[in-house]
Amino acid sequence: MADNIDLTQIANEIVRYGNANPLALQGTVLAPSLVLNKLNPTALGKVKGKWTFPRIQVGHVVQAFSDKWTPFGTAQFAKKVARNFHQKLNFLISPYDVYGTWLEEMYHEEKNPAEMPFSKYLIETTLPPIVISDLNILSVKGVYDPAQVGSTTPVFGKSMDGINIIVDRMVANTADPVFKIPVAAGLNVVDRVTAFENGLPEHANVDTIILSLSEFNDYVSKRETPSDKYIDFNDPQRGKTKFGRNIVGIPGLKPGRIIAWINGNFVRMYDRKDNPAKIDMVQVQDYDVKVFSQWHLGYDWAVNQFVFVETNNADDERGLNNADANGLYYPGEELIA
Repeated sequence: MADNIDLTQIANEIVRYGNANPLALQGTVLAPSLVLNKLNPTALGKVKGKWTFPRIQVGHVVQAFSDKWTPFGTAQFAKKVARNFHQKLNFLISPYDVYGTWLEEMYHEEKNPAEMPFSKYLIETTLPPIVISDLNILSVKGVYDPAQVGSTTPVFGKSMDGINIIVDRMVANTADPVFKIPVAAGLNVVDRVTAFENGLPEHANVDTIILSLSEFNDYVSKRETPSDKYIDFNDPQRGKTKFGRNIVGIPGLKPGRIIAWINGNFVRMYDRKDNPAKIDMVQVQDYDVKVFSQWHLGYDWAVNQFVFVETNNADDERGLNNADANGLYYPGEELIA
């Protein structure tokens, strides 16, 4: 059967399928199955490259009445520049390697080629798991390297910045600091999470806490004792902290660092207009078919000061470690700079 494969016909079929379903891959790039998309990030759909988050932070303004003009209150005008990353898919497939698999699956589903064309099998079955797996790794562990742009020998992991390196930079940023929460070293993960939650600002609206997947598994394991206790594996409380917040284990996240943020502060930036992960081109060369696609995608937090990060550094105080910033962003808290 494989000897009768017409590569040009397959390429034309993929082109027709792409024309009829131009956004077939967009659902993959924006899929709910992407781990970071499960955190309900605020979606910005017209971002191509850098994006500026302007903000005005105002301190206390209420004072006792008098008939004199007595200005009171401070305001800070600031911005954060985030970015998403232009990425692509140059996928080389040999129909001779997968044609039999497609025939077998079509047989099991009792469908004919008109009901299950090879192009649909390729675009909807073969590619999405690969793209999702890659983006799950990149969005957490990726470190962007501009030298990789146009490289004829691309190295995986260099096409975008993941949240590990983004948080590293935010923690090191003293001009726009994150809110650090000291947690004593040596605590088990359950006590660490509890201490971290107790260290959150009182009026901070925080629904989600993230940590590494291994730490999350340890957290669930330590809470589900004694060993003879019945465990309901479908119980939604398994994904909750003692105080009712969502706790999520992120594969690849740097261990030893619990992270949270004020609701709405975590953002996903993509370009739904110019580069919405559509099939741009299909080519046939020798015995192979080439599929081309591109998109913009990135994750970040809009305001560093609304991100909360665990620390066991003895030199770190609870808060932004800056007296002016503490008073401006968290005036109701008793914080030491």
